[in-house]
Amino acid sequence: MARIDDLLANYKRRAAMPLQAGRPLSQRVWFSVYPPEEERRLMNRVTEFEMATTAVPLYWHRIDLTGAFAQWIDSFEDEDERLAILADPDILEEYAQNGFRDHIRDLIAKEMAMIPDDRMSRTVLAVTGLMELYDLLHVSEVIEALDHSFSGILAV
Repeated sequence: MARIDDLLANYKRRAAMPLQAGRPLSQRVWFSVYPPEEERRLMNRVTEFEMATTAVPLYWHRIDLTGAFAQWIDSFEDEDERLAILADPDILEEYAQNGFRDHIRDLIAKEMAMIPDDRMSRTVLAVTGLMELYDLLHVSEVIEALDHSFSGILAV
């Protein structure tokens, strides 16, 4: 538990710092780095990060990508195509370069549309469930997709 307590304490300190408007998104990303074995503990305490955010006061909007890969695969109407993609890692990687990346961008854009414009620059957009991306996409691709459309803080 101490690792997550430390992570939360560091997050609280960072959230309390003044915002620096006008910077590119790459300079407005807060990474929460922790060992993989702490994932469940962290997910059980996400509400504490939300409370720390709203206490400073900033707005909080969470996007959970857990299950996004399954949603994308299920979107293929042709079952033979779906099975072929899943059967061959090379084909899967090729499809994911465009299709899965676009699916993730669409999910995030849909969630961002729920954030009122007047709150956007003071919103922490917390993206969880990034394990869905591994081996298929890079987190940097998600950040690049948001760079010009999101004026708040991205917490991953």
